[in-house]
Amino acid sequence: MSSLYNTDQYLSAATFEYRKQAEEDERLKNIARAWAYYNGQHDKALKVVTGQPDDNVVINLARFLVNKGASFLFGKGVEFELAEGERTPEEEWLDDAWRRNRKNTLLNRLAISGGVTGHVFLKIVPEDGRPYPRLISIEPEYVRVFWEAEDIESVWRYRIQWTEFDRDQKALERRQDIERQANDTWRITNLIARGGGRWMEDPDNPPVAWKYPFAPIVDCQNMVNPGSYWGIGDLEDLSEQDAINYVASKVQRILRYHAHPKTVGKGFMGEDVKVSEDQTIILPGKESDLFNLEMQSDLAAALGFLDRLINMWMRTERVPNLDPAQVSVGALSGFALKVLYGDLLEKTEVKRSTYGDMLVEVNRRMLALNGMGEENYTTLHWPSPLPEDWEEQKARDEFELGNEVTSVETVRARRGLDNEVEKQRIAAEQAERNTREGNVGAMLMQDFFTNRQREEGGR
Repeated sequence: MSSLYNTDQYLSAATFEYRKQAEEDERLKNIARAWAYYNGQHDKALKVVTGQPDDNVVINLARFLVNKGASFLFGKGVEFELAEGERTPEEEWLDDAWRRNRKNTLLNRLAISGGVTGHVFLKIVPEDGRPYPRLISIEPEYVRVFWEAEDIESVWRYRIQWTEFDRDQKALERRQDIERQANDTWRITNLIARGGGRWMEDPDNPPVAWKYPFAPIVDCQNMVNPGSYWGIGDLEDLSEQDAINYVASKVQRILRYHAHPKTVGKGFMGEDVKVSEDQTIILPGKESDLFNLEMQSDLAAALGFLDRLINMWMRTERVPNLDPAQVSVGALSGFALKVLYGDLLEKTEVKRSTYGDMLVEVNRRMLALNGMGEENYTTLHWPSPLPEDWEEQKARDEFELGNEVTSVETVRARRGLDNEVEKQRIAAEQAERNTREGNVGAMLMQDFFTNRQREEGGR
């Protein structure tokens, strides 16, 4: 018999489903561990003996690495543009919609979630009586995705499942299936289960027909993972974090032990030691000795190894390990900053492509839901994530404006300012100054004429 019959394509449906469930369980386990490490709940590096101090140390680089990646991705925001050079009603509506959804907070939440789990989901929820839909970030551990066997991008069902508790703290399992229909629309079905019982349709939330060809969910990979639906997170290998904690914990144990060294005596019995009134210890004979155990080597080698482990992991994650005592970021030129942060900038550019495509699609679907067309394309304007050298930026802006290389609007956009808002503010301030100056002028003229009348009356 040919070995062809031993491949997965001839597995039974039950076996195939079992393997898929095993993969899903492994994914959820990895996500749970990544979140635990992000929140500082690391595996203990050293065993703790009952009654003895806990010397375990946690240096939470996991949180630092994820937060640094999120900061470079969305820390300075991102601007949307629908039509170059003009402000359209669609663009104004879109900006208002994102503003109502706390744009910057939402984007940073997505970046942190993606850095930890490797994937992000954003759900679009229209609400009756409100002009803008809600944008809800859904954690990937609550979502299972079903796609066509030959095309992982052709999703036919999103399943969201979570547990909630009523006022009596009784658990209620909820499930929402968002499934593609034969007519290329979608159907949203809400199910509940109590006490581990069977799933049944929620009587308070009947099925809803979603009449659009696209689902109310948009998602993307954090880092591209070819051949897989699920993306790659920033904490894929936590063994280096464990190694860092282990070395730091051993150093802590050594320091604790030698902070209170053990006293050793030889050549006498305990009762032979006498202490005089001046607290001098008197030993019984010349052969007697009393001393403290001292550390015979320093910790330089251990601390140096700890630094190497930290540097290795940060290099793996493409994040520079900067020593403030040696590097003054504010004193570096723009070119020097690009070299220093080169790896992280490249990593951020990859993330901008994945998250950017998702944002473009979210905007397209929101505008379609509002009846503003289904083929709107958003141009994204990303600011530089690097620390800013304001003097260098000021000189560049003045040069470009003076030589008509760029416009005031471009300079404002570069600094993350809304051009229309700033023009309105400047006009208002100018009007206020004119009013104030006019009032002062009127007062001076009034004083002039009053004094003149007094002089003429005195003649």
